[in-house]
Amino acid sequence: MIEYKSVLLILLLILCGCASDMNANNEWNKLEKSYAKEGVEMKVRHTKLDNKTINYLSVKGENNPSTTIVFIHGAPGRADNFGNYLKNKTLLEKANVISVERLGYGSEKGKEEDAIGLHGKAVRTVLNDWQEELGEPQHYILVGHSYGGPIAAYTSVQDSSGIDEVVLLAPAMSSELELMKWYSRWAQSKVIYAILPSGLKVATDEKANHAESLKKIEGEWSKVKVPTTIVHGTTDGLVPFENLQYVVDNWSIDVDTVVLEKKGHLFPFKDEEIVVNLLLQKIDS
Repeated sequence: MIEYKSVLLILLLILCGCASDMNANNEWNKLEKSYAKEGVEMKVRHTKLDNKTINYLSVKGENNPSTTIVFIHGAPGRADNFGNYLKNKTLLEKANVISVERLGYGSEKGKEEDAIGLHGKAVRTVLNDWQEELGEPQHYILVGHSYGGPIAAYTSVQDSSGIDEVVLLAPAMSSELELMKWYSRWAQSKVIYAILPSGLKVATDEKANHAESLKKIEGEWSKVKVPTTIVHGTTDGLVPFENLQYVVDNWSIDVDTVVLEKKGHLFPFKDEEIVVNLLLQKIDS
């Protein structure tokens, strides 16, 4: 039987992917202007990791806060997926907010990078660039959604300096729980793959390699020392809820858990107040 909710999700992802093939600076300028119309001074910054360009959206909080919230999107995704958080006045009263565009996305010639360690280095490159921009040390809260979850966590394994918290939102953490849905196989067919926009091609490739990528680093999770919170919905049809217990079992430190009854995979975008309230608690503590 066809999963109608999954079909709707695919259509949403395709539409998201079609908008992802940005024409470099022109499109970034348009994005900055769209934020400005809403009274938000957002700047798109660009930094380099070897020969790879990493783009991220940034909004400085009020009164030069020393805390920066860092969002890391899933697959498919864009940095602007977290736009409502970048515009959230309550968060900006207490923190700077940035959102990283992961390697492979936002380019007309997007190329999937399956090494989670490389994505972690890209995030650390962003943190260093942002700290240089501000001219003072920051306390970072890394927030990873879906495939961005293991990247957020692994960034702290590679180098935990300055990272005070890791928040995992419906993260895809376990290689054994990484199942290939029918629509993932459908997207990998040559005919369909050929007509997909680059952002969705990258996401399709990531999905195909995700289990193997997670398998390579699963022995590293016991090295996480940064306080971690995982938030997961019980009716997540894309990333199994059992990932929550996987994190609890594999971290060597106690993990805070937030179970969302009858919530699905996209709760960070449908129920933003859940995430905002959690982040405010983290900042205040």
